[in-house]
Parts: sequence; C-alpha cells; structure tokens
Amino acid sequence: MLPTDSIHPHRMAWLIGAIALLGLFLLGLDQSLFFDVDEGAFTEASREMLISQDWGHTTLNGIDRFDKPIGVYWFQVISVSIFGLNEFAFRLPSALSGWLASLALAWFSQKEWGRRAAVITAIISATSLGPWAMARTATADALLGLFFVLIFLDLWRSLHNQEVWAGRRVALWVGLGFLVKGPVALVLPLGTLLVYGLVAPSYRTQIRLLISDFRSWLIFAFVALPWYIYAYLRHGKLFIEGFLLKHNVERFMGSMEGHSGHWAYFLIALPLLWLPWSALWFRALGNFRSHWQNPFLKYCWIWFLFVFCFFTLANTKLPHYLLYAGPAMCLIIAYTSLHATRLTWILTWLIAILGLTILIMAPAYLQANSQWVTDPFYKALLEGSPKTQMTVWLFAIPLIIYVAHAFVTLLRMTKIANLKVTPSFSFLLLALYQSIVLSMVTLPWWSRTLQSDVHALAMKFKGDTRTVVQWGVHLPSFASYRHQEAARREPKPGELALVKNVKPFWPSDWEILASSGPLAIVKSPEIGGPKP
Repeated sequence: MLPTDSIHPHRMAWLIGAIALLGLFLLGLDQSLFFDVDEGAFTEASREMLISQDWGHTTLNGIDRFDKPIGVYWFQVISVSIFGLNEFAFRLPSALSGWLASLALAWFSQKEWGRRAAVITAIISATSLGPWAMARTATADALLGLFFVLIFLDLWRSLHNQEVWAGRRVALWVGLGFLVKGPVALVLPLGTLLVYGLVAPSYRTQIRLLISDFRSWLIFAFVALPWYIYAYLRHGKLFIEGFLLKHNVERFMGSMEGHSGHWAYFLIALPLLWLPWSALWFRALGNFRSHWQNPFLKYCWIWFLFVFCFFTLANTKLPHYLLYAGPAMCLIIAYTSLHATRLTWILTWLIAILGLTILIMAPAYLQANSQWVTDPFYKALLEGSPKTQMTVWLFAIPLIIYVAHAFVTLLRMTKIANLKVTPSFSFLLLALYQSIVLSMVTLPWWSRTLQSDVHALAMKFKGDTRTVVQWGVHLPSFASYRHQEAARREPKPGELALVKNVKPFWPSDWEILASSGPLAIVKSPEIGGPKP
C-alpha cells in the first residue's frame, strides 16, 4: 500500500470526498421502519426469494409477483445474505446506487467544467429531495436511476466523442435497466436519441450508427433477454398479462392503484423533488434559450423534456417518474450554479429555507390540526404519533455560516483545498444539513407514525406459527418483519387476521388477540360463524 504522502493531492481529495459522500448516503438507513406499500412489498418478495432459493421468480405472500423484473431482488437478496434481514441491508443497494450515480455525475462534471462543478454536482445529486428519498427506499427506482445516469453519460460520449465502446456500454446499461425495471429503460433513451436527431442534424450520422450497431443490440439481448425468455417459458400467458400488459401498458394507458393526476401534476412535483436547489432550476428555465445553443445542454433539455412529456401523457402518475430525468436535471442545475449571480443565490437560500421549514414543521402542524386528515385510519395514526420537537433544528441554520468558516480553515490547514466562504459554498453546507436532518429526524418520525403499529404487531406475533392473513388491509411489511407470509384474504376458521379496528367489521364473537393504534389481530372461531 502506498504511503499517504505519495498519493496525488487531487486523488486524495477525490478519495476523501467519495468516502464522505458514502457516509452521507448510509446515514440513517436503519433509523426508519419500512414504509408500506412499496418497501414492504419489495422486502417481503426478496425475503421469500431468499427462503425459497428460487432465483428466477418472485412471490409476495406466496402469490406470483409480476410487478417488476428480477434484477432488484437479486441485489437485495445479496445484501441481506451478508448483513441480515434488516432495514439497512434491504436499503443498501439503493444507497450504493445513489452514491455511484453521484460519483459518475461528479466525474463527468469535472471533465466538462472543473473541480468546483464536480463538488456541486455530487452534492446536488445526493441532497435533492427526490434523489435523496429514492436512495433511502428499498425499491427498484434508485438502481434504475443509476443505470439512467450511466446511459445518459455514455450516450453523450458516444454522440459527441464518437466513442464506439461508449455506445456499447450504453447497451449494457440499458440491458441492466431492462432487467431492473423493464421497457422504460429502453424507451426513454431511445426516445431522447430520436428527438435529438431531429433538432441536432450534425449528430444524425452518429445516431444512425449507434442505433444500427449490431454488437450493441447483441450486448443488450445477452444481458436482458435470458430472464424474460425464462419467465415466459415458465409462466406463459400469465407473465405477458401480469408484467408486460398490466404493469407496463396499463400503467401508461390507465390509472394503476389510484395513482392518477392532472396534466400539471409534474409541474407541481418538479420543484419539490429538487429542494433545496429549486431556485436554480427556475433560473435554468430562464436561461433556456442560451442553453439551447450549447450541444450538451440541448441534449440535457431534450432528455428532461422527453421524460416530462412522456409521463405527463401517461395516466398513472407518481412523483419519482420525473426522477428518470435526474441526470439531465442535476447537470443543468449544476451548470446554472456555476454562473449564478448573488441575487440568484439569495433567492436560492430563501426558497431552500422555506422548503426545509415546511418539511420540519409539517409534522407538528398536522398533529395540531388532525381534523385536516379525513381518512380515519391515517387520522388515528397521526393522533397516536409521538410528539415532535424537531422545529428546534431550524434554529441551527444560522450556525451554518460559522461552520462554513471553520470548515474552510480546516481544508486550508490540511492542504486539501484552498477555498473561501462564498454564498454557493455555504449553500452546499445547507444542503448537507437538510439531508442529515431529514435522514436522522424527520423521516424516522414519519416511519414511526405510519408504521410503528404494524411493526409492533408483527414483532409480537413473530414467533407464533399460526397463520395470520391480511383482511381489508395491504401492509406487506407485516410479513416482512414477522418473517412469515401473510396472504390478503378473509381468514378461514381458526386463522388469525390483521385488520383495521377503526371501524370493526368482524363478528362480535371473534377474539381480539392484540391491538396497536388503528390495527388489531383478531381470531376467527374454529367453527365458522356468521360472516360480516
């Protein structure tokens, strides 16, 4: 191993920065309970794969699960095999995906715009509210986000630098994305490529060569298709209907699970997803015409606009769909920050502090005004939530200025970097502060509020071998924490059921074995009685 003083200072700065960024992504992974429905479903499906040792198929509570391809479950199973069945292990693949995506974007930014841009890009990617949340969620989206970053960067290298192997790496990343999330991994980059060819004629030849490259398609097919072929041979029509039609075509053509929205849905979601950097995004919109003259920024805008329009047209709308434009948005914001005026930074500070204030104060406000929540189940969860004192964290914001001076002095003394305190540098610390507070304070509070009751009942019956079904609820984390399947159906005679007790709907002679907040475990009589 080389002695520390023989390592180039620039490489040492990269190493220290990468380790610090990793620490930020790992911070608080184990502080929050699994959120239902998505995290509960992914973690339980991965747990069942681990138990069954069936690496080619997933089930949820024993029922075939066709929601997502197989890739993300493999990563989660590898993680829990090493670190155990816990929140940290299930979320680790997402955290590492966010970390690697941030490093890849930072490396590209350094090549294009210098070291300052690399630091800003990495922190934008790590601290923006949407990417931050996905990196702490045990689902497939952060992993797909990583592959979109790699696709986005190598696609540009292939177009601009005419790198043949960059184009073939794109095929690899698309294949892996196809294995993690499905056709969207191919549709978005291909659509961006075709639109870019329309508005940038000088790149049309390279685009034709890229699309017609037989070896690239061979790489894609070798990576992505074997599992799809296997799934079809194993399940036949059920796989076609369950995965391709229901969870892809119907998501676009119809509203899945009530996730619909107005055409302006993403206009509202966009600034929220990129807090605390939203003001710079608005500034970028104002600079659209000048950005359009730059070939790379034009490429970024086309990627963003294609994703935005594609999912605006889709009937199923979820906020994280907009994060598929994440690499383009992150680099647009980073570029805008490099040329931001003092006034722009002042507005950025104001909007960021306002956003953080809302995020921190919302729990206390909802507790004081629970009548705003109309659903009796969630109202009961809120009324039983732990009292929060997190507003105290707002008073620490002015200290960031002093921390900035101390940090700059430390960097100068250690000769890692020769910096000075500027509005942009101080804002980086504010962004990091937001990420830390949300990871360690705000998100854990929400998890305890929404999930502590189902977690408490799961742990209470963890060693109980009797069958417990979910009746009138969909809380898959119950099975994940209990380490036993919990089918969604009416209980058979003698079986136990997880139910909502806000409005009891089971016969009065059924035994209530345990309750926690608005949830209860009830027991059906051994001999069938009257049905509710």
